[in-house]
Amino acid sequence: MVSLSLVASAASAQMPVYSQNIVGYVNTTFNPGNNLFENPLASGPDNLTNLFNQGVPNGTTISLWNATQSAFDTTSEYLDGSWTLDLILDPGTGALLNTPSAFTNTFVGVVLNHDGTYLTGQSGLTPPPVFSGPNGTYLLGDMAPTVDTGTNIFLNIFGRLPNAGEQVTTLSGTSTYLGNGDWDNVPTLGVGQAAFFTIESVPEPNVFSLLGVGILSVCWRMRRT
Repeated sequence: MVSLSLVASAASAQMPVYSQNIVGYVNTTFNPGNNLFENPLASGPDNLTNLFNQGVPNGTTISLWNATQSAFDTTSEYLDGSWTLDLILDPGTGALLNTPSAFTNTFVGVVLNHDGTYLTGQSGLTPPPVFSGPNGTYLLGDMAPTVDTGTNIFLNIFGRLPNAGEQVTTLSGTSTYLGNGDWDNVPTLGVGQAAFFTIESVPEPNVFSLLGVGILSVCWRMRRT
């Protein structure tokens, strides 16, 4: 469960120049087991120590996806009050969080536009630059804290409409774009949620295979260290 609250607009100290950056907080509940998520606000610095406050269960892990290798290749574990690796999670970067028990984390920071610029009281939401490749599988979320549905997911993350055959894969399953505005199952991406994206016509296994391969790879490396 995710809830978003906008708190205030911040003004600069020097007159008459003002910053209209909008700040807020997002409460995200992580359930036991696997969770795909992204950092929904720019907090500066966007490292795990700053992003995650009290209440993280011991043994919780966060893994980053390597699109080139199509595998999770970097994992940090929360042990005795700190992270083994203080990973950077910029808004829009998806990650896998595995936790032994449920907890709620409050993300606090500045609201961004879809293109990663600061959202102000005068600006409207604008799409990011058009994604130019390469083809592959990516784990991403929307840099703006909005709920995206159907083709809007691609517009707000990749700056373009999906191509026929491209897919959005969450823990609930895979949605394939059929063309002409149609999906076999219309996907929805909530605030702070991430998904696997199959770009172009590259065939990919389902999400459970992706997670299984990645987690086994992580466990194998942890046994070697």
